[in-house]
Amino acid sequence: MSMFRLLQAELWHRKLNITLSLLALMAAATLFVASPTLLGGYRRESERQLHAMQAATESALAEMQAETDAELVNLEQKAAADLANLDKRTKRIMRDLGFNLRIVHKNTDMSKLYAEFVAFDMPQEYLTRLAESPEITKIVHLVATLKQMIQWEGQPRLLVGFAPEATQSHIEQKAPMGFRIKPGTVYLGAITGEGHAVGEKIEILGREFEIARILPAHGTAEEDIAICMHLEDAQAVLEKPDRISEILALGCKCKTVERIEEIAQQLELVLPEAKVTEQRIQAIARDDQRKLIVNHHAQTMADYRANRERIMQQEQESQQQIVAQEVAHRTSVMGLLTGVTSVVTPLVVLVCAIWVGMLAWSNVRERRVEIGLLRALGKSSASIAGLFLGKAMLLGFVGGAVGCGLGYLMARWLATGMLGVDAGQFTPSLLASCCTLLGTPLVAAMASYLPTLSAVNQDPAVVLMDG
Repeated sequence: MSMFRLLQAELWHRKLNITLSLLALMAAATLFVASPTLLGGYRRESERQLHAMQAATESALAEMQAETDAELVNLEQKAAADLANLDKRTKRIMRDLGFNLRIVHKNTDMSKLYAEFVAFDMPQEYLTRLAESPEITKIVHLVATLKQMIQWEGQPRLLVGFAPEATQSHIEQKAPMGFRIKPGTVYLGAITGEGHAVGEKIEILGREFEIARILPAHGTAEEDIAICMHLEDAQAVLEKPDRISEILALGCKCKTVERIEEIAQQLELVLPEAKVTEQRIQAIARDDQRKLIVNHHAQTMADYRANRERIMQQEQESQQQIVAQEVAHRTSVMGLLTGVTSVVTPLVVLVCAIWVGMLAWSNVRERRVEIGLLRALGKSSASIAGLFLGKAMLLGFVGGAVGCGLGYLMARWLATGMLGVDAGQFTPSLLASCCTLLGTPLVAAMASYLPTLSAVNQDPAVVLMDG
């Protein structure tokens, strides 16, 4: 009988031994394939999940950044509009404080000007010269006045003539300052107007005027005892045609502390016959109020930017913490799977190999008489060894082939059912399959080597005598 026929008979007649050996080899092959497949699939899924989390985090932060940038732009635009509106309102408020510059003839005695309102008269054309000079850029709202103390109703009164504000064509035009008094009418200060009413006709230095307005109390003699009228009316009643006492003006917002010196330099170029004095309280109040608004705007924007950066930093740290926790969790699971692959799998393969060897040893003991007869019939030791080792390698190949498929399916089932891994992350490993298909027959042959060696070394005569 040929060796092939003997092997075929062996497989057919010893089904239990063959089945147990095949199951052991299949188990070893299944675990050998499942472990690295499960590990590789979980690793790819972890990389995909972490990449998706990183992308989602970056997208969320970018969206948040875009939203805050848009909000910042809107806030800046609103703040700029509010600042412009506040600045405009502040200018109006500061404008209502009155003029802060007085331009008088250089021969004016300032002591008499402050004490008695007496100034050295100037030609009215000085006003025109200032208004039309492009060199004058730091002086605006030019208003010529003529002042003189008079007696009216037995009391000292300050008669003031106001000209309409002069137009400076080279400077942006703004709402005019000063009184715009119609000819033939007067404004009376709070003290001067006591006992009089609006619409009443009064006589001043021989000319009749109508009271158009009684001014509220200001707390200063210059306003409260004043009789205000149009400049031309004042020049007529005082008999000073084309003469003015001083030019009231508003100093622009200069960025240097030497603003009065800068204004004086410009005035010297155009009108050397005049000199300028500043009411510093009003000037400083104007500048301080404007600076306060600018600083408030800058501080508001700085606070918003700082708060935005803090929120962005907190959100980024929160997202990083979530990603770190996920990385730690997946690293832990990877460590567990790696432990299974590096410790449990070799142990199971070793147990299965021992089990296959024990089954092979049992098979040899049961077939001692058969082996003796084969030797007596002239079968060589190589033939006997080929019979046992061939059976082992055949079972190993079948067990390895079936184990490859079962291992792949088992890895997918465990990962998708227990670890939540996407099934698309699993692909059969060519290397693992080749190692299993080649390694399982080799392991089966090595496990059957000692039993086979024992069968080959048996003395046929002894075996047959015992049998």
